[in-house]
Amino acid sequence: MSDRPLYADEIRGMSMEERLRLLAELRKELARLREQARVGTLTDVARIRIIRKNIARILTVINEERKGIR
Repeated sequence: MSDRPLYADEIRGMSMEERLRLLAELRKELARLREQARVGTLTDVARIRIIRKNIARILTVINEERKGIR
């Protein structure tokens, strides 16, 4: 999935539908990675941090638009 950090400008360039779809995919990926970590089969633990930050960035951009900040 997304092994690299997303930038706010990239997210702002997406439509709302794309953002929400990506957000859902990232949340599923995070749940899968957390399960792998719990079981002990996760090899790249840094991916959890990247996914969490990407989710936060998407939510920040969505909230900025809803509040009319940008």
